[in-house]
Amino acid sequence: MTPQGTVLLAGGGVTLPETVRAFIRFAGGVDARIVILAHTQSDLHEAGEQSVALFEQHGARNVVAPDSMQAETLASHLHEASGVWIPGGDQNRLMRLLGHSSAFRQAIQGVLRRGGVVGGTSAGASLMGRWMPTGERNAREAVRRGAVSLGRGLDLLPNTIVDQHFIRRNRWARLLCAVLEHPDCVGIGLDEGAWAVVQANQLRVYRGQVVVLRAVTTPRETGRLMGCRDLRMSLLLEGDTLLLGERRG
Repeated sequence: MTPQGTVLLAGGGVTLPETVRAFIRFAGGVDARIVILAHTQSDLHEAGEQSVALFEQHGARNVVAPDSMQAETLASHLHEASGVWIPGGDQNRLMRLLGHSSAFRQAIQGVLRRGGVVGGTSAGASLMGRWMPTGERNAREAVRRGAVSLGRGLDLLPNTIVDQHFIRRNRWARLLCAVLEHPDCVGIGLDEGAWAVVQANQLRVYRGQVVVLRAVTTPRETGRLMGCRDLRMSLLLEGDTLLLGERRG
């Protein structure tokens, strides 16, 4: 899924100092070029400045938060970056602004190809998967087709769906529906305060609880109700690792 580079996923809530320091380390150190994409927020300038201050507080010396809305302009910033951070907010906002641009997508994927790091918290983490929950429909009463609204993510972790604030906001049914509708994908649910890293298809948990869901056998439907004879769930804790690239049986 990520043959080169690092994807850092944080589940939302307060971004921990250890998470920021680890991101800086994965980017190459305090002098690494880090680009903040605060386009998940309505006040792009203020959100960007807050993220810049957070990273500078922990030693980063080369951080920028471009407030351009032009995908091609942002792509030029990403060509020079070894780290890209996306804060929380609304994942749909960023995709509406930038997701249509192949230049932007190629540029952010290029950060990983060069061995850099792309990370995000909350909505920023959900953007990393192939599909992302949009929040427009959330499964509450039944596991059925169409109960959850999904949109395309940045596909930095191919064949994954990433959810956040997972246990705190009781999003089990949301991720389960998403995985059953897209059984080629692995579902990753990060609880609030949790964070994890994916390198070379391996997920490692650094803090908190992370749920991984996959359909082992092919899902089936009766009417619009969805089922699966063999679902595999892992509930991972700090220090646990798991390969994400295993195929269904």
